[in-house]
Amino acid sequence: MKFAKLIRRNLFRNKLRSFLMIALMGAIFFLVATLLQIVYTFDHFDGGGTGDRLVVQSAFSLAQMLPYAHEQKLRQVPGVVDVAKSQWLGGYYKEPRNSFAILAIDADKVGSVFPDHRVDPAGLAAFARDRRGALVGPDLMKWFGWKVGDRITLHRQIFPFDPEVTIRAVSNHPVQKAVLFVHLDYFNETLKWNRVGTFWVKVANANDMPAMSQQIDAMFKNSEDPTESFTEKEFNRQFVSMMGNIKLLFTSVSVCSIFMIVLLAAITMSMAARERVTEVAVLKAIGFGRRLILGLMLTEFVITTAAGCALGLGFATLLYHFGDVGKWTRGFLVNLHITPGTALICAAIAVVVGFVAGGLPSIRSANLSVVDGLRKVV
Repeated sequence: MKFAKLIRRNLFRNKLRSFLMIALMGAIFFLVATLLQIVYTFDHFDGGGTGDRLVVQSAFSLAQMLPYAHEQKLRQVPGVVDVAKSQWLGGYYKEPRNSFAILAIDADKVGSVFPDHRVDPAGLAAFARDRRGALVGPDLMKWFGWKVGDRITLHRQIFPFDPEVTIRAVSNHPVQKAVLFVHLDYFNETLKWNRVGTFWVKVANANDMPAMSQQIDAMFKNSEDPTESFTEKEFNRQFVSMMGNIKLLFTSVSVCSIFMIVLLAAITMSMAARERVTEVAVLKAIGFGRRLILGLMLTEFVITTAAGCALGLGFATLLYHFGDVGKWTRGFLVNLHITPGTALICAAIAVVVGFVAGGLPSIRSANLSVVDGLRKVV
């Protein structure tokens, strides 16, 4: 600690350059922390489900629809409590930028199959009675200023179907806060179809799901519409993966960002080391050893990168704590926040960058002879 004053003075010998470097590194670490946290969120996304539901879809693809007749056979499987049909619609409100998740479901099965949506009983009954009713997430109600009883028109993205619905209730799900549900009967009557994208199977015992999944798929294996069954967590992860290899993309951008930090730090630290050639020679002349000079310079450089990391992490933490990320991403990212694991990874990166970028300039300065240092013109 007796060299703390010397380190502090050297850190801010050029105040403008130091502050600009820390600010720029903070911006890059903010980007790295955000990307790493998004990757972590995707890897651990489970949709906030109850853990006792199977999702049955076509074995060919999620885009291939299954006949309604499958429902009766699913109900005959031992251990099945109830079955609900669901169809992804997609769509937006007024403008394409206001897109969010819209699903058609069996309205009378919400309470039994989807209890995690926690709907007021009176509102749920009103939704079930009105074939043009809608069940809406609280975030959508807040973003668009809707209230129960409002009549709204939604616009298509996939099917030739523009739902005109009346909001009957609010769904208070812990994760799915920006989802709107309409009656599957309304969807089916409009398009004259008797097919659906997925069946959601509520089971009595979650431990039986692997065996039940195999039994269901075996039941339809030789039919014209074979199935593939997943646990709810597996299905949600598959749904996320349909958007492409986001993990690879974000990880690649993170690696490029870290490479940028190394280059930025290396250039700045090399400039700082060259400016101090004469100073280092004087320190050696008055008794400072090579290892001590090396340690002091590396400490300065690591502190600089750590300060940039702290700035970036601090800004990200505050932004995601007080900002409405769900609104910015229209429900794509919900409850995004910087976890301790992400913070530790960024801190480790900052330390490594400090040593890597500052290592060569520090070693050169430490190995410089007193005569060469005093002779050199900077």
